[in-house]
Amino acid sequence: MSLKWKIDECSPYFDRMQFRGWCFVSGGEIARVDAIFPMSNSAVPLRSFGLPSPDVATAIDPQATHTRFDEWLPLPDEQRGRDFTLRIHLVDGRIVDTPSVHTNCRDGDPGHANWYHFLDALHAFPEGEVLEIGSRARSGITRRELIAPHLRYTGLDMIHGANVDVVGDAHNLSQLFAPRRFVAVYSLAVFEHLAMPWKVAIEMNRVLAPGGLAFVNSQQTLPVHEEPWDFWRFTAHSWRCLFNAATGFEIVETAHGEPARIHAVWDSPIARDMHLSPAYLWSSVIARKIGETTLDWPVPTSLAAPGAYPEGEFAEPPR
Repeated sequence: MSLKWKIDECSPYFDRMQFRGWCFVSGGEIARVDAIFPMSNSAVPLRSFGLPSPDVATAIDPQATHTRFDEWLPLPDEQRGRDFTLRIHLVDGRIVDTPSVHTNCRDGDPGHANWYHFLDALHAFPEGEVLEIGSRARSGITRRELIAPHLRYTGLDMIHGANVDVVGDAHNLSQLFAPRRFVAVYSLAVFEHLAMPWKVAIEMNRVLAPGGLAFVNSQQTLPVHEEPWDFWRFTAHSWRCLFNAATGFEIVETAHGEPARIHAVWDSPIARDMHLSPAYLWSSVIARKIGETTLDWPVPTSLAAPGAYPEGEFAEPPR
């Protein structure tokens, strides 16, 4: 008996969740599928299970002709944002419990894959130092331990805190670190808060060694936060505007990550089909330094974005 399954959408909206996907058990006929919500200690049957699934039959198994489900589930408040599983009841009485639904959703997501491609690429450097921009463990999460163990790690942030080795402004990297010091520089959920991300791209070039790698993950669609220091949103196509031959880089890989839907509060002809249009929570880039840059942007951060950076919590990027 072998379980194959994929969740295409588990999107919460107030007290309901749009839940779409498919599941198939080779060597067993499925009688019922339940969503198991541990936080509310409830099992919710998927009443739509058994919808036609010619795509699954073609890709997975010719017998998987009616394996899809697509419906709205009631979503208890205590379950919102929390992981859950499926329980599959077979006709012969056997029960199959799935692992994490949230993990299943993210499996194969290009944005997540891009991050792991960067981490894997670090192993190719025989030695050196890696810089994280925005390293403060604001939500108790650090990534120091994910870096290849033979490389040295330095964490930079504008504010003192856990996992911060150097306090400073990313717009001034070349004033904080020696030229070509790092074999890699990376940043997650920071570039949207940078007053001048193009200047930071130039500064990253100055502190990267030739052939060094840059990885940046930032938001494509997310609510306004960290006000007033919330400036930018990036698609996967944006990164070539920052990392190119003029700034001393070549693009290795870009990606969108975590599909999203946008809903307007006010209905209108413009918003009518907005929820059907492509949107993503994140985008990311891997870029390689191919040369030095002579570009400069001599504008101080204090002029572009006066005031202190906020210290509150924020939404973590995919991990």
